[in-house]
Amino acid sequence: MLDGPRPAVEGPRRSLWVETATAPDQERRRRVLAAVLYTLISAALVLTTLHVSGQTMSFVDEPTHVDYAWKVAHGEVPRQGSTLSPEILRLWACEGRNTYELPECGTTLDPADYPYRGENYNFGHPPTYYLLTGLTARAITEVAPAVGFMSAARALGIVWLAAGMWVLYVALRRWRVDPALALVAPALLPLFPRILHASTTVNPDALAPLAGAAALWAAALVIVEEDRRWWIPAVLAAVTTSVKVIMVVPFLALAVLLLIKAVRRADAPAIRRRFATAAVAILVAVLATYVVWQGIQAIRASGSWTNPVMGHNTEDVEGFPFSEWLPSMFGGLELASDYYVQYPLDIALLRGWTEVLNAIVIGAGFAVVVAFVDSSVKKSPGWLLLIGAVIYPVAVQVQTYLANTVPQYFPHVTGRYGLSLIPIAIGCIAMASAHAGYRRFVGLLIVAGWIVLAVDLGNAFHMPPLVVE
Repeated sequence: MLDGPRPAVEGPRRSLWVETATAPDQERRRRVLAAVLYTLISAALVLTTLHVSGQTMSFVDEPTHVDYAWKVAHGEVPRQGSTLSPEILRLWACEGRNTYELPECGTTLDPADYPYRGENYNFGHPPTYYLLTGLTARAITEVAPAVGFMSAARALGIVWLAAGMWVLYVALRRWRVDPALALVAPALLPLFPRILHASTTVNPDALAPLAGAAALWAAALVIVEEDRRWWIPAVLAAVTTSVKVIMVVPFLALAVLLLIKAVRRADAPAIRRRFATAAVAILVAVLATYVVWQGIQAIRASGSWTNPVMGHNTEDVEGFPFSEWLPSMFGGLELASDYYVQYPLDIALLRGWTEVLNAIVIGAGFAVVVAFVDSSVKKSPGWLLLIGAVIYPVAVQVQTYLANTVPQYFPHVTGRYGLSLIPIAIGCIAMASAHAGYRRFVGLLIVAGWIVLAVDLGNAFHMPPLVVE
């Protein structure tokens, strides 16, 4: 039985679903096929996008992310007041002219002549992504000097995107999505413009698809397979926190869901204890990782420092923040329509596509909850998506409120903070479509999305460079 009273004696339950598990050898072959397929897709898409968008730095903080990776690769971790390295200032002046008014290429390396005092205001992010990216990019440039540091770092998006797609495939199979649907559904990932942008720039958001897919896999481990190894989701949550704190939202949603399930399973103490243990382990892992990193940066902090970007996207809080936070609390499901991409990719066709995709994402979360109303197991991905969509705007506002000397808030919390929820949204689309007998809908959606992307990239080949005078 999928639901209802269960015996207190637990163990792995691989047959909770009507579909039986695939033979191990056959599933291993499928995983190899998926890895090859996703790598080819990612390589073709990332390299093509990098070619049409050129070397110009992204408006979304890319100079600071490139600098962080550069510094870490050379044995330095930025802190409050750290200025961008001369090599990055030179690169920014010569390659970033479509977004800011900058000094002429090769004229000055004085940080004061650059936007935001030339500071690395993203020093607060944990160093894991930058360590992986910086060291790998430096190794590539040592072997192939003609490849610049930023180009090498951007090209690693192939690895991050392919890994996210592959783990999503594995997670969908854990949720007993049939092999064909599980294989094609991850092709939706790069059709979300935010993921395409993150995968083709230097940005820790590039690991968001992998983090979200890992959370969906961990949820299946605990909920579907009833695995008692509570430390697995806890370790995954800690690693995710060490990449970017806001990226851990799917794991926080999982912890909340498991606590709710624990409260509801008073009839089965063993199950209740397993859910509660996994939930608490996740929360402790996230908090411990966050506190350790914040403590390290606090030791190196300067009491007189002010944030150079304060007030650019935020506003001062007046009195209690709740009235200012409230309007942004309901934008958490704008995972597709709220996006940014490099010039010249933002065309009307892409904007129309994201509006359609966003409506499907919102519907998919509710559809899974309603369609599987009689199954506390099957409807769990829907609840993960909806809980996560509530958590991340709150988390962003709280972090912004506490991080500045003058309390700040975001009038609008952008969808990029919820990037790690997108794999769960795709899982919901696949599960809801399969349950309704519309498996072909996922295929049609993928075909439509890739046609839009092909038109977009084709159009970009004919667009002239954009220069800010």
